[in-house]
Amino acid sequence: MTSLYNLAQASISTDSVTKPLSYYEIYDREITEENRYPDAILEIGVHKGESTKILAARFPAARIVALDHRLADIDFSGYPNITYLQCDQTDSTALDAICNKHFAAGIDLVIDDASHIGQFSSITFHTVFPHLKSGALYIVEDWGTGYWPSWTDGGRYRLARSGRVGGRIRKSIPSHDLGMVGFVKSLIDFTAVDDITDRRAASKGILSSLLVFLSGIPFLRRVLERAPRLKSLCLAVTDGPTRKADAIDKQAAPELPRLASVKYYRGVCVARKA
Repeated sequence: MTSLYNLAQASISTDSVTKPLSYYEIYDREITEENRYPDAILEIGVHKGESTKILAARFPAARIVALDHRLADIDFSGYPNITYLQCDQTDSTALDAICNKHFAAGIDLVIDDASHIGQFSSITFHTVFPHLKSGALYIVEDWGTGYWPSWTDGGRYRLARSGRVGGRIRKSIPSHDLGMVGFVKSLIDFTAVDDITDRRAASKGILSSLLVFLSGIPFLRRVLERAPRLKSLCLAVTDGPTRKADAIDKQAAPELPRLASVKYYRGVCVARKA
């Protein structure tokens, strides 16, 4: 079957904002990586419908819903598998209703090619993500706008230095996080939900926190290793409050999206749902 790349190569326009051919190469590789071909596709940001038609031609059996905040005069008559609708990507209620109506069985592929504004794309992601099937792809295009000083929420890149401050190790490594760059970087967190919700990450009492701190001192750690009973007592002190807090923390914590992986390419971020 003809690839997305070949279809795009044959029909790509000279429009200044059309997708680069390199994007289609990435999609060919990522979409077919596990031999899972999409039956349900949501494209957010249509412009002149060029990529929508390419997707429809490549996956004729797939249901494709294409959204834009302003509808254009696009002829989709030759593509019966396309539904073209008006919707603002920040309208969570409308987005959720569209997903419920058109993708009752879930979504296989989402492509966000809309505003390229970080906060807007974040709203879209958190609204649409619950509708994705396991293994589905969520693709974010043109995230490099976060490095552009001329862009709405972008800014010039500056190399931030980390390391020790006053003899102490910094807990955070400063990094450029403006606009879309900040949004796509935040997706990394959702590949680590098990660590985020691990009982060791739960808040502890003052005594247990002190013991954890002291155990980081090499001399005291060696003492604990040579005194099994003392070590067991310390573990009981640190573990007890954590176990009690587990149920409370899990009830209070919001349900986080779970991603199996996040890949970054030049201009394209590809997240796969766990």
